[in-house]
Amino acid sequence: MNGYMDGSLVTVSGAFENDAGTPTNPTTTKLKVQVGVGTTTTYVYGSSAIANPETGIFTFEIDTTGLAATGSVVVTYEWIGTGNVQAIGAQQFEVVPAPL
Repeated sequence: MNGYMDGSLVTVSGAFENDAGTPTNPTTTKLKVQVGVGTTTTYVYGSSAIANPETGIFTFEIDTTGLAATGSVVVTYEWIGTGNVQAIGAQQFEVVPAPL
């Protein structure tokens, strides 16, 4: 699991391919982000800050400022593709307090 200091801007990315292994954009692309055991926030490509820099690749920047104010916290994120590509992939990273 990767670790970042509180206040970092963390870019997360998701990659999607069709059954033949060719990079393909899903019909709908969503990103779910959960900080610790808190509420899950859902972002949808086309109506949020999710970027699509190339076919099959989606990125989003998570601002960690204030997330580790009371101690380290795990951020879980999950990319979901539906339609042309149906796939789900989840990962985590840890946010730790800045030393000063």
